Amino acid sequence: MNRKAPLLAGIALLTLAAPAHAQDSAAADAETTQLSLDRLVISAGAEKVAIDTPQAVTVLDQDDIDQTQASTMGDLLEGIPGVNVQGGVGALGQGFNIRGMGTAIGDSDNRILITVDGVTKFYEQYRMGAFFSEPELYKRVEVLRGPASSTLYGAGALAGVINFTTKDASDFLKDGDPLAVRLKAATETNAEGHTLSGIVAVEPLSGVELLGNYNYRRSKDYKDGNGKVVPASSAQSDNFLLKGRVSIGGNRKHAIFASYQDWVSDGPQVYDQISAATGSSLMRRRVHDKTAVLGYVNDFDGSKLLNVEAQLSYTNTLVHQTETTFLGANLDHSDFSYKGWQGRLQNTSKFDLGGDWTSFLIVGAQWNEQQRRNPRVAFNGTVTPGAGTHPEGDMTKYGLFAQLEISWSDKLMIIPGARVDWTDLKPGATVVGGTVLTRRVKDSGVSPKIAAIYSLTDWLGVFGSAARTVRMPNIDEIFTRSATRPSNPDLRPETSDNYEAGFTLSFDGLAGRTDKLRLKTTVFRNNVKDLIINAAGVAGTPYFTNVGRSRFTGVEVEAEYGIGGFFARGNMSFINGKDRLTGKYLNTIPANDYRLTLGYADARTGLSGGWTGEFAERQNKVNTGAFSSAGSGLATPGYNVHNLFFAFKPRSGAAEGFEFRIAADNVFDKAFRRHLSSLAAEGQTFKFTVAKTF
Repeated sequence: MNRKAPLLAGIALLTLAAPAHAQDSAAADAETTQLSLDRLVISAGAEKVAIDTPQAVTVLDQDDIDQTQASTMGDLLEGIPGVNVQGGVGALGQGFNIRGMGTAIGDSDNRILITVDGVTKFYEQYRMGAFFSEPELYKRVEVLRGPASSTLYGAGALAGVINFTTKDASDFLKDGDPLAVRLKAATETNAEGHTLSGIVAVEPLSGVELLGNYNYRRSKDYKDGNGKVVPASSAQSDNFLLKGRVSIGGNRKHAIFASYQDWVSDGPQVYDQISAATGSSLMRRRVHDKTAVLGYVNDFDGSKLLNVEAQLSYTNTLVHQTETTFLGANLDHSDFSYKGWQGRLQNTSKFDLGGDWTSFLIVGAQWNEQQRRNPRVAFNGTVTPGAGTHPEGDMTKYGLFAQLEISWSDKLMIIPGARVDWTDLKPGATVVGGTVLTRRVKDSGVSPKIAAIYSLTDWLGVFGSAARTVRMPNIDEIFTRSATRPSNPDLRPETSDNYEAGFTLSFDGLAGRTDKLRLKTTVFRNNVKDLIINAAGVAGTPYFTNVGRSRFTGVEVEAEYGIGGFFARGNMSFINGKDRLTGKYLNTIPANDYRLTLGYADARTGLSGGWTGEFAERQNKVNTGAFSSAGSGLATPGYNVHNLFFAFKPRSGAAEGFEFRIAADNVFDKAFRRHLSSLAAEGQTFKFTVAKTF
């Protein structure tokens, strides 16, 4: 890659103001496009925007999601600094990576906590992805990078947390209307894909809101920039969401809510959804993901001491595999499931400390019960409970947490917090070498943190944090074994000591009365002790073992500028990772990358459009060995990719309520592979979307 490209991108970001400033006074007074660093962050305690938090956090709203016209969940996250898709490129093969930690083939993905409406999702199967869902279901995505987010969301978030929030009826019911309907159709040229979506929102009684959402998605395998068909990149899914909320006494903050989400993909496909390395032999795989939630919130009429949130949930991800004779002559079908029940109770209290001092105290408890099952059924009906390399088992988790937010005016915020977690792993009925494991494994850990942000001036702020996070081993890591290699019940929990520091810049009125400039820079160092890896070994050694010490360091920069309808958004991420004992590079480190978006949005006409460039440097800091493969241990060259987008949302007239979107991705049909992906990226494609809200 031409290393001048990032420099040129930065120059473009800085010089965007020149043509914008030359507009007439009417344009200068136009409303400035909202900047993403000014968006509210969903969290307990005081309301805060992304730039004013002592943590690296990025929020995607509905317009961001719609603009992406995503085919997979990974498409939504690719543009966030420090976040990468790892593994496959299709919906069934993708895992996630934050700051160099995430999924590799056969590795655990639970260093990243993924939640859907507060429900933790987790799935692990050899040569499959980690999270199965539909982008059309969501109105908001919040990514918190770094382990400090573990305090409120759950143990073990060494890399960070990804929160997905589904659509609500209130998003569509406007001006007191009791009924709203939204229909949407989308298509793309490369994979010959098409998506249909329908939403019905209704308020039959005052304070009662109901929503139903159905989505249909189909696409073929796409072609890369060289015109080659990329296997395991197709999509075939149907899903729906049912959601309801009943406000008590007309108070939305005193309510009962419930939801049910169902996602199914059923069809012939290649066995290896991550790298397609097992060849073109097809099997039939039905992936069924279900999430049910029942919740209650009560602010006790604005009480400062009581603001209660309670939630019970059920989640089940089930993969049913048939037509798998190439895996074993006597195998009729097999099932892989993660079934779980979760509970969460949290209260937020506000205390006025006198003067300009205020504080919020958040305390809560979590419970999680998970069952991992893998019945393998022979043609004669004999059932084998799992395999040594995919053992059955049960996991129970308990956690207690507390976080204090202390604020002095709008100048200073200090956030100490801690959580304590316990896990209990019980082996299942899996038989290896004529024996069944019986030893239960229990662990516990304490994860404290402290973070602070201080505004030195109206335009300059500094922040920092220190956090220790503990992740206990899971079922797969503890109980995996074979006839020649034992399980490892003595695995030690991973411990992360993470330090972050950075600064923020916020300027208003630099080149015009309405312009805004925001910048946030974060530097981090994450020392991980006893990192658990799936290691190649010899007879007598376990599959999973602890690596003594690893270190991840990096820099993340987010910058935005807006004046009138013109906007520029850029980010860059630099990450390094090494085994500190051997000095070898870790193969989960992405390439240094840069992204820049230049665009214009006219609030009066509903017209918007722009260009996005993605630039990546060559990544040759890899540890190449006998088992290296694309996405894990092989170097990649640098690349640059250019995308265009256009949207029209008429504000009046006969077309009001319509939404038209056009995008051209990979405009110059570049052949490339993102460093942590096992397969080539999509070549040139054009996307078209039409939606109508009634």
